[in-house]
Amino acid sequence: MLLREIQFPCVENPPSCFLTFSDVWTHLSCNPSDGSTFMSKNRLGWEKWEIIVQDHNTGHSLIKHKASSRLLSADSDGNIYTQEAKDGTVADSSALWIIQENIVRSVAHSNLNLGAINTRGDLTPKVSPDNKNHAIVEYITGELCFFSSPDHDRRMSCGPMGKMSMSPNWKGWEVFRIIDVGDGSRHVRITSWTHDTKVLCHADQGRVFTSNNEFGMQSKWVIERPDDDSKGVAVKSAHFGSYLSYNGESFVMEDSIDKCTLWDISSAHQQKYYLSSVCHDKRIGYDNSKDSIYCSGKRNEWEAWQINSEGDGLVSFKSCVDGGKYLICTNGGKLKASHEWNGEALWKLEYSPHGGIFIISRNHDWHLSCDGQRLDISPSKGIGQTWILEPIMPSTISMDQITMYSSIGAATVALSVAMPFAIMGIIGGMGFTAGGISAGSIAAGMMSAEAIASGGGVAAGGTVAVLQSIGASGLGAAGFAGAMGAGGVIGASGGVVAMAVMGKSEEQKNEGTSSSSNTNMAYCNWRHWE
Repeated sequence: MLLREIQFPCVENPPSCFLTFSDVWTHLSCNPSDGSTFMSKNRLGWEKWEIIVQDHNTGHSLIKHKASSRLLSADSDGNIYTQEAKDGTVADSSALWIIQENIVRSVAHSNLNLGAINTRGDLTPKVSPDNKNHAIVEYITGELCFFSSPDHDRRMSCGPMGKMSMSPNWKGWEVFRIIDVGDGSRHVRITSWTHDTKVLCHADQGRVFTSNNEFGMQSKWVIERPDDDSKGVAVKSAHFGSYLSYNGESFVMEDSIDKCTLWDISSAHQQKYYLSSVCHDKRIGYDNSKDSIYCSGKRNEWEAWQINSEGDGLVSFKSCVDGGKYLICTNGGKLKASHEWNGEALWKLEYSPHGGIFIISRNHDWHLSCDGQRLDISPSKGIGQTWILEPIMPSTISMDQITMYSSIGAATVALSVAMPFAIMGIIGGMGFTAGGISAGSIAAGMMSAEAIASGGGVAAGGTVAVLQSIGASGLGAAGFAGAMGAGGVIGASGGVVAMAVMGKSEEQKNEGTSSSSNTNMAYCNWRHWE
């Protein structure tokens, strides 16, 4: 296995979802002004919830309303309400839930399902043993990737009008979201990152298109690797069994696999990060004109680094500046840049109790340090030696934003502005295998002692969290599950999230085709699927 081929996945975190009552196709909603819950046909902000794992062993989780940060709860009679999230305190059982095979179960009520009862003609959410119409978790976040055709050197793109095409670019319109359906199957949905309501679909006559919020069988796919020597994965219709193909002119569905049906899936952030100090709004930069490492308050090309896995739990940092050099710690204990890759360029990543990671020189066992003015290495392990990794996403803009900016005569300026999203760039931890997590599944945010002991199931990374309006952005990383329960952070602070690789059962592994499929690895690491 070539370690440099291993990619660190880019995953949205925490997982967001709709709580959908599929029998009547309604969603649980919450009024942010008073916290009251009700049933809604809409799929807007009030209907979005986040899943925050609280206990990695039991799977106990909080379900937080995205618009109000209130916690979904059930009283002693099973009535559903929301309560304010309190920082630094552990939620009682009324606000704890378990999600199993997409079904929401109340911890306070012995894992009875969250359902809905008919009250005088109106559906009312309630935990009850008599519930037949139960809520399912419909994930809307996942792993962010490029889909490239090796045969045409082009990428799938969902342009400003939401129409599918192929493009030579590596920008935001070319980024797609892979979402596990979450029902224990291998089915996924593929949506545009920029136009998050646009879902990739197919029809029985081979037509490929995008549709708004389509969640039927025509939107379900299976991603599998045909064989060990293939140049890509096949994207197969879960309903018809045909394969997504690009013939050089248009998207079509083919009955068999050939070179036109192969897709190279790669991570959306292309392994590029800013290395930011937790206690100072500063980053590590490289000035190639002076050949020097410096402390910077900016986020430009000079502050961008590509992170490579080097095996044995080690990484290297390579500057993204043209002719970029490696960040090294010399035998004299100095930070420099070098074209040579050797032991001085190797670093360890360890969790920091201050909401981030330590970056440690393998040769010296000293830590990268920042005092707000300069960079150094230090034997200390404090907040001044704590860093976050901010994944660098491509810029993008939606049609709604183009329309908005055009109305004020600013469309040209808007084209260079990045789309606001909460993104998690996942870095393979402690052994740096090709492992990731099932995109969008409840596995996101879970960590187990078994995964750590295996040396392959844990990933660490940083979140880019941005405000919901264009131009007003903050960068940071979500903290451990407790910090995530408080809503994460906006601004130049944050931490590390541990994520376990949750494998599937032997029955699931043996189900369907004999082709290799993603059972416990990130989609961008398809080359290493077994």
